[in-house]
Amino acid sequence: MTIRNQRRRAASILKRALLVGLLLVAATSISCADTRAKRMDAWQGKPSEDVSQHWGVPNGTAKLKDGRAVYSWISVHKLGRNYRTTVTTSKDGIIEEWSYHDATIPGYPE
Repeated sequence: MTIRNQRRRAASILKRALLVGLLLVAATSISCADTRAKRMDAWQGKPSEDVSQHWGVPNGTAKLKDGRAVYSWISVHKLGRNYRTTVTTSKDGIIEEWSYHDATIPGYPE
């Protein structure tokens, strides 16, 4: 086998390995997002105090004109990525909806 053929074969093996690696990362990300969604959905319908007792004091709060409230927590993960988890409550303090996003992406809506 010539050196050229060896290089082609090595490049082909490397491409396959990278593809398998990317597929594994994608599958893991989807699985994590799905798990996060299930955990967050479990908070809906519960009092906001329950979340605060579990996660601690929120990093930010806001009262909306219609009487609802928004609470957000920032968490730092690997490589310094910041993620914001936000819950919106009814006037009575019951969690109605949530969001989770990478807060380190410039220009990403918060």
